[in-house]
Amino acid sequence: MPTFHDRNQLTTLLKGVRVICPAKSIDRVTDVLIGPEGIELDSQASADRVIDANGMWATPGLTDLQVHFREPGFEYKETIASGSKAALAGGITTVVVMPNTKPALDSAEEVERQHSLSKACDGVRVLVAAGATKDIQGHELSDYEALKSAGAVAVTDDGYPLANSDIMLKSLEHCAQHDLLFMQHAEDLTLSKDGVMTEGPTSDRLGLAGQLADAEGAMVERDVALALKTGARYHVLHMSTQRSLNAVREARSKGAKVTCEVSPHHLLLTDADVDQGGTPDTHFKMNPPLRAEHDRLALIEGLRDGTVDAVATDHAPHSAEEKARDFAKAPFGIIGLETAFASVLRFVHDETITDQRAVELMTSGPARVLNRLELAELHGDLTLIDPNYEWVVSESDFCGAQKNSPFTGQKFKGRVRATFKDGALRYTHDLEV
Repeated sequence: MPTFHDRNQLTTLLKGVRVICPAKSIDRVTDVLIGPEGIELDSQASADRVIDANGMWATPGLTDLQVHFREPGFEYKETIASGSKAALAGGITTVVVMPNTKPALDSAEEVERQHSLSKACDGVRVLVAAGATKDIQGHELSDYEALKSAGAVAVTDDGYPLANSDIMLKSLEHCAQHDLLFMQHAEDLTLSKDGVMTEGPTSDRLGLAGQLADAEGAMVERDVALALKTGARYHVLHMSTQRSLNAVREARSKGAKVTCEVSPHHLLLTDADVDQGGTPDTHFKMNPPLRAEHDRLALIEGLRDGTVDAVATDHAPHSAEEKARDFAKAPFGIIGLETAFASVLRFVHDETITDQRAVELMTSGPARVLNRLELAELHGDLTLIDPNYEWVVSESDFCGAQKNSPFTGQKFKGRVRATFKDGALRYTHDLEV
């Protein structure tokens, strides 16, 4: 069962653990001491507690580039405190929160408030992607200089794509000026219209309004051209199609500062999974929606060949009552923190990617996207993973406020067994300490 631990000054020795740190090209079996002073490899010191970690991996604390912790304004869905628990259970110690709160995180004051809230709950490290436009409405740019001074690491209008090309160009120019990352939910609304899932045989069979998969790629193609023009850093959130992947590859070949992430659900599921025995299941409703098999396979190839920089969850909790609505009226979004790295390990076990690449996708990969390389180093955060631990996902495994996951009942091989934050043991699963 999941166990959460209060912060203390105790030291922990991991015996015989395999340390994988792609940022420092470390991959070896050794003893690791973790405590208030940080992390010491090849340690021969005594400790307050000793964990036999034979067969397990020790990695830097994982980073998730896209989460929705809902606070302020929607605390019935999630709070920073409850979201932090879900993150720790997934081995994640750093998250980037999206600005679609109420009020939106579109000002220096709101960015600072978010930092204060996160410090008060003593959870994971919270980085802020602030609103690119005021009230994330796409009309008037926020004050990027003030956002950067307040500690924002990126700007985005999150689920609202910045559709106006002139405003997008100005935003990227401001991003370049202030060294801010632009994170785009890429969706051409003139193509996606009111679709609630990807247009195709499944949407036709279920009688649901479909959206064209090209809605994403068309906007990515526009954006990467503007990123190349301005020299700004541009990041595709939850990329889901082959067309988008190809646009990223081409832009990089021309020197654009373009990065991208994919989400576990787009790697493991397709639009056919929406149909659960003839009934559409809202636990498979998210935006961008699940895509066709050829898009899923293209994303997996992006994992393999290095085009994909990171895996990020787009963790989006909703209440059971909201998800119980008719499919067309239910909100987009699923949770994903607790199952994220287990999802990545699927591609290790089938030999699509290496162990090191799996760790890179949630450590040094996102750190490079954010230009925060220190996040991927072994300073004080550490995740202990058993790559061969087999488990079937149940609702009791979800440690946040909500349970809206498409992976309930699925079997995974590989699990986070412990999470350390700032040298302190904060979470364990089925582990004697």
